[in-house]
Amino acid sequence: MSDISIRVLLNELKVKLKSKGMDLFKETHWGKSYERHVDECFELAEEISKLINLKQELREFIVFLCCLHDVGKLLPTWSLNAKNRPLHSIEGAEWLLENADIIDSKPKEPYIHLLIYAIMTHHTPLYVPPKLDEKVMKSIIGKKWNKYKSRLLLNELNSELEKLSREEILDLVDAIGIMKLADIISAKDLNLVEIRNQYYPQESPSDQHIEKKLIERAIQKRRSFDQEKYRKQLNLSLSTKPHIIVAAPTGWGKTNLALLRFLKKQPLKLFYILPTITAIKDFYHTFKAFFPEEYIGEYFYFADAELLGRANLEEEDLLDIYRYFVPKIIVTTIDQLLLTTLQIGKYHIRRFNLRNSLVVIDEFHLLTPRMMAALRLFLKHLSEHYKTSFLFMSATPSPIYIDLINEALPEHKVEVHILGEDYGNLKRHKVEIIDMNIEDFILKHQDLLKERTLIIVNTVRKAQNLYEKLKETVKDKKVILIHGDFAYRDRAEIEEKIREAEILVATQVAEVSLDISYNLLITEIAPIPSLIQRFGRVNRYGHKAEKTNVYICRKIDSTKPYSNVLISESDKKLPELVEGLEQVGEEIYLKEEFWEYEKLFERDILNFEDNITKILEMMNNFYSVIAEESDILEMLGREEIWLAVPDIYLCDVLDLRRKLIQATSFDERKRIYALIKSYLTHAPRSCVRNAKWIDELNWPIVKYNKELGVYLVTST
Repeated sequence: MSDISIRVLLNELKVKLKSKGMDLFKETHWGKSYERHVDECFELAEEISKLINLKQELREFIVFLCCLHDVGKLLPTWSLNAKNRPLHSIEGAEWLLENADIIDSKPKEPYIHLLIYAIMTHHTPLYVPPKLDEKVMKSIIGKKWNKYKSRLLLNELNSELEKLSREEILDLVDAIGIMKLADIISAKDLNLVEIRNQYYPQESPSDQHIEKKLIERAIQKRRSFDQEKYRKQLNLSLSTKPHIIVAAPTGWGKTNLALLRFLKKQPLKLFYILPTITAIKDFYHTFKAFFPEEYIGEYFYFADAELLGRANLEEEDLLDIYRYFVPKIIVTTIDQLLLTTLQIGKYHIRRFNLRNSLVVIDEFHLLTPRMMAALRLFLKHLSEHYKTSFLFMSATPSPIYIDLINEALPEHKVEVHILGEDYGNLKRHKVEIIDMNIEDFILKHQDLLKERTLIIVNTVRKAQNLYEKLKETVKDKKVILIHGDFAYRDRAEIEEKIREAEILVATQVAEVSLDISYNLLITEIAPIPSLIQRFGRVNRYGHKAEKTNVYICRKIDSTKPYSNVLISESDKKLPELVEGLEQVGEEIYLKEEFWEYEKLFERDILNFEDNITKILEMMNNFYSVIAEESDILEMLGREEIWLAVPDIYLCDVLDLRRKLIQATSFDERKRIYALIKSYLTHAPRSCVRNAKWIDELNWPIVKYNKELGVYLVTST
């Protein structure tokens, strides 16, 4: 359908609304008429739908939805100035049922009833009909609802969906999501040009410019640039296959590869997926060298499940606007990707952004088995239709995960690169296994701490306790603590000081998020892949180790946060790993025998994948799955973590929240939102259980110390 005919359809609908006595100049948003809102929705939605190549009938569907989604606001009973307004989404749907002649034969079957449903749900998740009916009945008092229930909710909608193929349902959901995003952008009066620019390809810099920027970054970080390694990264980035799996040693430059792949492939968006909530600074500064700040979205610091599932039948929360994958480059966690592809909450407003995009999954070996199951569904059912490309990267590749990824993607479209030679050239670590717990070992061998030392333990509580002991016993050394339960602003300050630290006490955050290199590592036993990642923080850019620079303490009080099976398997394989490092160097990391234990999880992966498939089929691959955040995290095998407000920053957050509500410009909102984010932290359930809550915030208020982070108050 031509652009002209699409606009003709929009104008025809406006004329028909006027013929029904509707005043299109009525103010339905502050300072904005109905017609202006419709036009803004249409302009943005039409541009995005063309960019992702939606077919003609869905572009028509979007026109109808743009023009009619707020028709309930044109009714005499609705006023912008009224305190208690009727639900315009419901009133509009009923009006359209009674005035169905306005749509004549368009949109084409089977989209007519779906159009009315989309109007009803344009401020909610895509509820199953009984759930939507329940929500409506709770919101409407003294109003009959049986007519609509019988005509649409229970009798028509599912039969309409059954007429569509899986691919057609994907396209329909995305059409609804595109219009809804446009609705939000216009309703909140955000800058349409800024939003539009996030969807257009940017001019790719020259090879010389790319190399210059990467050299500058390398010199800044490690005072050298490996030209040969850069050539390898560049060659891999130019692969004609849509999907690449790369195994390369720690410190090899996988972030550079991801950047080069994005610049060379020119997808609509880049999703940089991290397995855990980690520091953003390194990624942010690397990408900022090539792109303006407004193109980079830092989304991973929030657990959004509760917000995505929250229903408001009238409008979205201002904070929700920034969670919809709008920026061109999105740094987020695997949780956020899977919440979207598993149809959680308002998934439809985000999922279409995955079309024609590049998804980079860094350290994919750290995905839990259930995350891998959920990811396989994305690979199987979305990637081909969406034309999404993947780049999987890891220093410790799991052969079983590689096979599962290969099997889920279309045949002959995956390229696997295991850089064995790069591993074999490295003998950076001499490892000694210690039959002691880490506290006793450190106290007994304090002479080792004359080296610049990294100490990694498995829990935040132990890291805090060990840090406090070292502050007392090693007073002549600069000791720094880092873990995942710091507010972002404090975490950023700590990271600035890390290079000055003579002793760094850390948890698993040091495995994948920090580009650091120490002379000595003392660590608790952990799964083999985690240990290898920890080794990579010692002598990171060096050559052959001449003396022991890694000590692994076997005795631990608890295996948490790992399973007993993982720690037991690691304990058995450690001697073989240490011997292999001596004989063949880091090539030993590629030995498949170290990954045999993962076969225990293969059946769970396939069973869980089957269970998820059944759930989504029950939802007709269309309706939203409504679940609590804790349930989703548990389902994916993630330790339950809450977003919380440190008690020492409560007044700051409340003040900023009030300013955010009063802010009028996009730039001001964005700045205030970033400030709020900087004060928040993640906290475990144990610290949230007895936390305070206040009505003005949806977050618990936890005990917090700038030096220690979130801490648990024990009863005396």
